[in-house]
Amino acid sequence: MINSLDVLKLAKQISRDSLSDALSHELLTHGNTLYGKHTDFPNYIERITPRGKKSLGFWRNGEFEEVICLL
Repeated sequence: MINSLDVLKLAKQISRDSLSDALSHELLTHGNTLYGKHTDFPNYIERITPRGKKSLGFWRNGEFEEVICLL
């Protein structure tokens, strides 16, 4: 049981893990698909699957539509 939570410490850890890609790696390892912006292609959404496939696309009718496969 958690008696107290140091929110600032947690925020710093999340920020550090995000910058080092540790958080992304852990999320992918646990079977999560990640979505975000790609710096070279800002008009598309980047999707990374747990198997490591990277693709660019956009949302259409509530689903991700792949346009370009990067890996």
